Amino acid sequence: MHDHWASCLPHCARGEHADDPKEFRTPWSCKLLGEAPVLKDNFWMMCSGAGACRGSHVLHAWRRSPRVLADAVGDLSQLPGARRADHPVLEHWRAAPPMFRGSRVRLRDIARFVRDLLQSDPFGTGDQVPYVDFEGGEAQAVAVTQRQLAFLAANALMGNGIPPGDGLEAALKRCAGRGQPNAQVFKERRLAGEVAPPPTGFLFSLLSFLAVLSQELPPGGQGLVVVAARPRAADGSWRERLAEHVLRPPTMCLQSAGGEDCGLNDFMAGGNDFQAMTDIAGGAIGGGGGLCDIATTQEESVVQFYSEVLAFSFFAGGPTKMLPVPVVFLGARRYMAEITGQSGLGPPFFAKCGYIRAEDWLNDGIRSRAVQVEIAGRRVPVAASSFVGVASKCARCHSNCSVEDLANNRCPDQRNFLDEDIGRWYQAYEASMYNPAVRGAFEGIVKRIGTGPWGAGEWMGDSQRSFLAVWLPPPPPAG
Repeated sequence: MHDHWASCLPHCARGEHADDPKEFRTPWSCKLLGEAPVLKDNFWMMCSGAGACRGSHVLHAWRRSPRVLADAVGDLSQLPGARRADHPVLEHWRAAPPMFRGSRVRLRDIARFVRDLLQSDPFGTGDQVPYVDFEGGEAQAVAVTQRQLAFLAANALMGNGIPPGDGLEAALKRCAGRGQPNAQVFKERRLAGEVAPPPTGFLFSLLSFLAVLSQELPPGGQGLVVVAARPRAADGSWRERLAEHVLRPPTMCLQSAGGEDCGLNDFMAGGNDFQAMTDIAGGAIGGGGGLCDIATTQEESVVQFYSEVLAFSFFAGGPTKMLPVPVVFLGARRYMAEITGQSGLGPPFFAKCGYIRAEDWLNDGIRSRAVQVEIAGRRVPVAASSFVGVASKCARCHSNCSVEDLANNRCPDQRNFLDEDIGRWYQAYEASMYNPAVRGAFEGIVKRIGTGPWGAGEWMGDSQRSFLAVWLPPPPPAG
């Protein structure tokens, strides 16, 4: 391929070709048509607030040099960052390494990748790491490469962190302390699918993230860019657009109860290019589950499957060490199977939302489409998928109704917060609410919204009224 012509050839030589007409004799690039865009440097960007990007981050020194830590990786027989919970997970992985694109990904493959990550200095900052705290403030934004985010996860799993403390290290310590399952019993139960596994989803998630990237990234490759961003404070600006903006007809999907298949993947499973996956959250990503494991609600479970979201908790440095909502993750992908809108009391769900397969739990159909978008004035490649965490007003906090009545929209108190809930969803999904440095990326990645209970979520908003509010046309002007 050159500037004026592309052709299918068995071989290609870069540079000018003497047999090309002189007026079209420009160098051939030998680039494959449809080839994914590639980032060739260690690009990253961090903004502590709106308009505060260049130089607004701080550099924290790692407690231990990652290069020195690389020598301790060995064959990944232990994960110092998650002591007490690591052994059964590693034993299970060793006994039943999952398949990914035709090959088994073994612990030695992940160990090799982790060692390479720790030795590579992907940020170009030596034994320091750039940092912006997402707890408190507004309009923060972080853009890092897949390799850089994997580097953060690798440090956390190996017990490394920064002196002020970070959310990922805190999550590993918190979750590892919740259960000490017997390794043999754990393996037998998972393979038999007889009982619910102990709380180890966070380790399967992070190891799966590293496993997939160990197969996808070329040696030293940075991969795609992934963005985490929080919007500015909510306001009433959505009201100004009511008269001029009309909702496009939504696609209704009812994949049970005799409904027709709409041709799209379940919204929680992702896999629909340019469609945001809505995490109908509470006050923070991961909620009451603390980022630890599959749980009974979507908001607690879904983060385990979108491993980059879990890894981004590194940037939660405040008192809770949890990422507050609303927050968007551009380019986030689902690394594990299996999560949809289905559940059940027995295996494999055990009354939980989603489950981790006992075998071959990696998402073999993970999306690979990427597009060039603008971040801080530069064009970079980002996966055509996203994850948006948003909460409704906490109706259950202001009501004496039963959970059953709230879940079935039978509580009058649920209908007192419609305007506030619309404002929250507008805040989460309107590009102009975000830092100018990432607005172009938001507009390039989020083309449609995939959601279940719009305007509701774990805090029991009235989703029926929310749907009616966006479907019904506004009343005609008075007079």
